[in-house]
Amino acid sequence: MTMDGLRTEARVMPADDLRERLERWSRSTGIDVEVWALPGRPLPGHVAELVQATVLDVLDGLEGDGSVRSVGIALTAGARGLRLTVSGHGQGLPPDRLADRLRVRDAQFAELGGGVSVNVVPGGGVTVSAALPGRPVSRRRGR
Repeated sequence: MTMDGLRTEARVMPADDLRERLERWSRSTGIDVEVWALPGRPLPGHVAELVQATVLDVLDGLEGDGSVRSVGIALTAGARGLRLTVSGHGQGLPPDRLADRLRVRDAQFAELGGGVSVNVVPGGGVTVSAALPGRPVSRRRGR
């Protein structure tokens, strides 16, 4: 199922809540967070919850790495779907460490026609990407 096929009444603005959570996490861990992009329009509530849960899982994994000094996050949503990227700039976790954490999230994204991937560059950090197809923020009139 693509996001076009989702019918939810609740729509959530992820930008404000996510930015606030990231600021709190940064203060508590001492790891800098740079927000590259956040959507300016609401997402279906369950999609916003999935995105936030995924980000929190990644941040928990990065915090445990010990070598991560900064994190970059981009969340975009439009006619072609939703894209989430979280990059931790450090030595690079063992790939299975984050993969284990994200197995449930990957299954949840897959239920919606998307997925999650983890790319580790030893000595260069880790990037987690998640994607959903469809129109998470744009709806045609009359729907």
